[in-house]
Amino acid sequence: HAYRLSLDLHPGFAQARINLGLLLERKGQFDEAMLQWSQVAASGYLQGAANVELQTLALNHIGRLQEQLKHYDLAEHALTQSLQLNPRQSDALQHWVHLRSKQCKWPAMQAMPGVSVNAMLTGTSPLAMLALHDDPALQLMAAQSFVQRKFNLPTHRLCVNAPYKHERIRIGYLSGDLCTHAVGLLMADLIEAHDKTKFEIFAFDFSPEDGTAYRARLKAAFDHVIDVRNLDDRRAALTIRQLEIDVLIDLHGLSSGSRPGIMALHPAHVQGTYLGFIGTTAMPWIDFVVTDSFALPEALTPYFTEEPLYIEGSFIPLHAPVMSEPKVTRTEVGLPEDAVVLASFNNIYKYNAELFAVWMRILKRCDKAVLWLLDDNPWATEQLQEHAVAHGVSLDHLVLAKRCTHQEYRERLRLADIYLDTYPYNAGSTARDVLDARLPMVTLGGKTFISRMAGSMLHAAGVGELVTYTHHDYEQTVVALAHAPERISQLKQTLERQSAHWHQAPARLTASLEKALLERLQ
Repeated sequence: HAYRLSLDLHPGFAQARINLGLLLERKGQFDEAMLQWSQVAASGYLQGAANVELQTLALNHIGRLQEQLKHYDLAEHALTQSLQLNPRQSDALQHWVHLRSKQCKWPAMQAMPGVSVNAMLTGTSPLAMLALHDDPALQLMAAQSFVQRKFNLPTHRLCVNAPYKHERIRIGYLSGDLCTHAVGLLMADLIEAHDKTKFEIFAFDFSPEDGTAYRARLKAAFDHVIDVRNLDDRRAALTIRQLEIDVLIDLHGLSSGSRPGIMALHPAHVQGTYLGFIGTTAMPWIDFVVTDSFALPEALTPYFTEEPLYIEGSFIPLHAPVMSEPKVTRTEVGLPEDAVVLASFNNIYKYNAELFAVWMRILKRCDKAVLWLLDDNPWATEQLQEHAVAHGVSLDHLVLAKRCTHQEYRERLRLADIYLDTYPYNAGSTARDVLDARLPMVTLGGKTFISRMAGSMLHAAGVGELVTYTHHDYEQTVVALAHAPERISQLKQTLERQSAHWHQAPARLTASLEKALLERLQ
């Protein structure tokens, strides 16, 4: 009410209009909020214009909210206008690049007036860089730049009296994803497998209450669940310190939703990162990263600020649930019954021009093959169809799947013949779903942690022959399988036999982790 009154008195009061938009956004009145910001952005055409800083701020708010609403084209347009007003905006640049990746607009990094590709490279977010370049030095640079730019945090060390002398070593997991999230879905088996006679397991939890049975199971696996949602970073860190946690493991790294301000205060004796971000965090308060020798070989360690804490097998635990049969047929989901179905349901931003060209060559070499992809958003779908046509591939060979529930998606994987992994950003949680479906997956291993993630799992699953190391070998392997249905059947049978041992994988991983932590603490 006060902001509206002030605007009645002075319609050109841009700060009041921007703040009014933020309040309207909090009330869920998104169109009204963007209308307020649009008026500030458009004031550049008026004699009494708001200054450029406020115009770019208004455009950035529009871009941010449109991206949250998954209106990626409108978000990109707003940030394009913002960058034309002020090209020196790292945050706007990193979102602009990632928005183009989400729409499959390749190359994602494309120069615009006043903004070079070099500026985009140095401003790219660590997450986007994982998908854009299989270069560990570039990933380290992106992480260091991001941390220096965003996390200028107090680093007063709270933990000064350790090591502690508890009967059981206290391990804390810090996460906002202990729910039906890609990270959370990997954690229940692992937490349940901890040796509770030697280790006391804490969750420092700021996850949403999704009301699922899985969330309840995950919370029950911990000895203690400490809700830190309503605590600021310092209070949360003080809580961890007061509980005398020996090892604190962050499950976010540089991923969305992280709370680095907690770890920066060093509330635990030893601090590490696991699963949330498959790359170096470049955070100086993180001591170690949980990994395995295939995913993070010694040659890659110079590009990590964290020391590798190696576990046996794959750092992503396999498991062996009973996978339900799909409740739909191929025909009901738009797939030809007699086709060789090549599926790839990884996040859309993981696609790129070079790998898509490989997929198109595979389709042209395999007449009966169709490529089953996710219909993630209309702009990406349109771009993928245009890319396919440009490669001379009929759209009959492209099948787009609408989003469905997690259980339905897991069941539908069983309708496919071969899973095509993305590169350089491999499948992680999705790869475990693929293996649960006993579906052969061809991956391309590279020079970075993220590009060796799926290969780590395939080796642990006993089908290391499906790991390739060049685009040519990737293409040849898929084409050979597509022409050999009996080999596909053999691989599925191998996965079925191997799965008899997978139920032991979480316990082996947890035991290996406990052993490595004990050695670290000594």
